[in-house]
Amino acid sequence: MILVNHLTAAVLFGIGLHAAVTRRNLVKIVMGLSLMEASGYLLLLSMAYRAGSTAPVRIDPAPGQAGNVADPMLQNICLTAIVIGVAITGVFLAVVVRLAQHHRTVDAGRIRDLRG
Repeated sequence: MILVNHLTAAVLFGIGLHAAVTRRNLVKIVMGLSLMEASGYLLLLSMAYRAGSTAPVRIDPAPGQAGNVADPMLQNICLTAIVIGVAITGVFLAVVVRLAQHHRTVDAGRIRDLRG
């Protein structure tokens, strides 16, 4: 199961990289970057998985025994990365909207041609 998650993360990263590199539409470039970001989240959560583990929240654990729990540190890092990623994507989309308003296009090639 872990191998499937790692391969899915690699495929998502590849699709996002392809979209970010080959597309000229700025919105599609931002979508590609978001896909690359999502692949990182999947990889982090896959690394936190332990076979037969439970959630790291226990109501009444036995004294001196925490049990087999999933790694909460990677889950916390992933939640923080999601919040940061949403903020960055929002900033990217705001920049795209301002460029579209100013240059009347979202084509990256035409925006470069309009410079100077």
